[in-house]
Amino acid sequence: MTRLAIIAGQGNLPLQVAKAAVHQGYDVFIFPIDGQANAVFDGFAVQPVRLGAIGQIQGFFMEHGCSHVVMVGKVVWPSLAALRPDMAGMRLLGKLIKRGDDSVLRVISQFFADHGVKTLPVNMFLEGRAMPSGHLAGPALDKNGKALIEIGMSVLGKLGDSDVGQSIVVQNGRVLAIEAAEGTSAMLVRSVDLIDADAGPAVFVKMQKSGQDHWLDTPFVGTETMQAAARSGITVLAIEADAVMLADDLQILTDICTDSGMTLVGISAKART
Repeated sequence: MTRLAIIAGQGNLPLQVAKAAVHQGYDVFIFPIDGQANAVFDGFAVQPVRLGAIGQIQGFFMEHGCSHVVMVGKVVWPSLAALRPDMAGMRLLGKLIKRGDDSVLRVISQFFADHGVKTLPVNMFLEGRAMPSGHLAGPALDKNGKALIEIGMSVLGKLGDSDVGQSIVVQNGRVLAIEAAEGTSAMLVRSVDLIDADAGPAVFVKMQKSGQDHWLDTPFVGTETMQAAARSGITVLAIEADAVMLADDLQILTDICTDSGMTLVGISAKART
């Protein structure tokens, strides 16, 4: 039986992936990241790891016979001093400096591959969780809402090549907020004081970044995002279909939107302007 290592970040997704992997026949060993993983992994073999200890993590893989790995869950990258990378981590940081176009996850994945451990994509364990297209919940879009979505898509399309921006908030023809290192939910919290309840629809757009490695760095949206959007005064959520994955069942997300009076639509990247 293939032993799968799950490097677990924040949220419930790592647990969902672990259960799905067991159902698919994998022997699962979970490596929760210290100070970040917060799910309860009862019933699974667990070895906590430090985020910067890449060499030690690889050693654990060898010790426990892990031939495959999946990295899942939100990870907040601390400062270099707080990261405290081990020797292998320091070497990887050197590669990142020299090859700035490579993502952190791509470099780490290659390190694992060089030591015989293959990285698997999260979406192979979450069948049926891709964002569907079309109108899914809430009031129908009007021309104003559609125009604001187009603005958001256009801006994200331009920013994506610079490895900036997965999400954006647009209202009254103006960009109010763009997601940066703080993450989607924190960006929405930051938008609260910028959204004018009397200025028409406030539109949230989330898309996969241009050139984003979907195999390693899969964008997700879930209940946390929906609830943050509702609290922030968002009235329309436009999510890229087939590219953004759902962290929770679609019915749960549409129920939140319906209860909050928010419109939820799946949009196509082909419509970028």
